[in-house]
Amino acid sequence: MKNMPILSPIQSDERGFTLVEIAIVGAILSLAAAVSVPNFLQMYARHELYQATTSLYNKLILARSSAISRNAMFTATPSSVPMGLDVVVVTDATAGLETGRETFPEKIRFITAPPPSTPPPTLPLPVLSFTPRGLSTNPNPLGQTIQLQSTRDPNLIYSISLMPSGKVTWCRQAINPCLVNDRS
Repeated sequence: MKNMPILSPIQSDERGFTLVEIAIVGAILSLAAAVSVPNFLQMYARHELYQATTSLYNKLILARSSAISRNAMFTATPSSVPMGLDVVVVTDATAGLETGRETFPEKIRFITAPPPSTPPPTLPLPVLSFTPRGLSTNPNPLGQTIQLQSTRDPNLIYSISLMPSGKVTWCRQAINPCLVNDRS
């Protein structure tokens, strides 16, 4: 028999990571996650509120266009249900038919803008109505304002205003009325 080499343990210069190095990397990753999670949650709340606001804005524009094209009175009735989902129902008031419904996500709620001279009780949400000419039925020269709030970030409030001329605007501020469509 030939001389067979004796198997010896493999010797190499490769080494693994020490427990201390792995712990340091874990601590750095944990710190990065702790810093980024609150920013991510706020970004998600802003996105969710933006989606709900623009969706309602588009429903109101559609209701106004439908009132003009069908020569009929259209109303958008917001309703806020405690511990439930807030809804806006658009109806053809002349025919008495529901033409659309917008249900908001669980974390988006209506709030009302009380006049500055009154304490902040819960006020009923205004019904937004359009005449067959596309005008608002509200005689208030400042128009009507509906505000949406994110329950994820209570300081985050967007406003939608309906002017007497029928113009619908929205902005990223809690102002009454919303005169500028601020999309920046």
